[in-house]
Amino acid sequence: MPLAANSPLYAVTADIVNAAKGPDAFDRVKAVLREHTDRFHASGELAHEEEDDEVLLHASPDLTIYHITLSPGLQYPAHNHLMDALIGIYKGSETNFIYPVDGSEIDTPERQDIAAPAVVHMTPDTVHAVANTGSARSGALHVYLGNLTETHRHMWSPDSTQAEPFDNERYLAGARPIG
Repeated sequence: MPLAANSPLYAVTADIVNAAKGPDAFDRVKAVLREHTDRFHASGELAHEEEDDEVLLHASPDLTIYHITLSPGLQYPAHNHLMDALIGIYKGSETNFIYPVDGSEIDTPERQDIAAPAVVHMTPDTVHAVANTGSARSGALHVYLGNLTETHRHMWSPDSTQAEPFDNERYLAGARPIG
């Protein structure tokens, strides 16, 4: 489902794209993301909702923006981004499982529960799995300081500790109930 003509996500996307231009892009994007995260949180509603958990809002060589609404009770496979990521959680919460990496293998993760409103930074070397441990869909803006859709990165199957090439269809299909 495309965004409604009056969707607030158009303005958010434009503001983040403008913030990413010029010097101090990281700090400027983080500040703009914080402002919109707080505003959306105050509304108490999802900025956009549809059946798919992720909606690509913008992709360019220097910036990728998604609106993510995680379904409750699901965990997605471990993966990396290979670039700085800023996550603006405005509704509900996200649980991240941060994995230590040894070569191409992952080890036992550290759990991080993050409740809205929050802006979280993940460094380029972070490997994580994300889950919604709540009872309702969560809402977040995920901003990547690079072209995430064209980056050759990795994911880890829930059945293996070995890295494999990231594939978005396999990633989405790999979502499993939290056990």
